[in-house]
Amino acid sequence: MHIYEVMRSEGLHFGSHLVIAKNEENAKRMVADMLNTAQTAVFYNDSDFVVNGPIDPNNYPEETVIN
Repeated sequence: MHIYEVMRSEGLHFGSHLVIAKNEENAKRMVADMLNTAQTAVFYNDSDFVVNGPIDPNNYPEETVIN
């Protein structure tokens, strides 16, 4: 598993989500599914998102709070 930062590829800015997933596509799908469950007026697709990552937790020299 890897840690990915998932955010909208364009349009409205809503920040980002940190996701633990096997790959980038799964990370995007998980965020789209989560938002679709909570939303009533907007339907998100995997293609609406971009992914930064994977994030290697060993790259941080100090303890860090992430979102």
